[in-house]
Amino acid sequence: MLKYLYISVLLLLCQALTGQNLPDPMKPKRIVNDFTGLLNSQEQSSLESKLVQFDRESSTEIAVVTYDDLQGFDIADFGDLLAQKWGIGQADSNNGILMLISPVNHKMTIRVGYGLEGVVTDAVSKRLIEKVLSPAFRNEQYYAGIDSATNVLI
Repeated sequence: MLKYLYISVLLLLCQALTGQNLPDPMKPKRIVNDFTGLLNSQEQSSLESKLVQFDRESSTEIAVVTYDDLQGFDIADFGDLLAQKWGIGQADSNNGILMLISPVNHKMTIRVGYGLEGVVTDAVSKRLIEKVLSPAFRNEQYYAGIDSATNVLI
């Protein structure tokens, strides 16, 4: 009986997920996708250059996304779906990191591919949010917070 309940819940979850309209990356494709206008063009460009260079040197992709319509999902779940849809990191290494910020919802998360979980643990991600991102955001220093957090991840 428990087996059937589990399968039913899993099927309902799959149906709910396929009904969501996740955004596509901005065009041209980039690592920094600011859908909310949180960063100015110079800040976006600076972050983009740094993260592209890191990706070239390490093959680890760190994507920064600001997006407000979480479509009823918890931000962590939305981040996982987005990272999977966009293919952040290398598929064979599963070495992508997504920093997702939802300014309107006052939420943020750092999602890490399985290939990096030994290095960037949940505890590290939580500390980055609590000690670097949140204090900067409280002072409306959005770029400084994101830039510092990506420096720590690098």
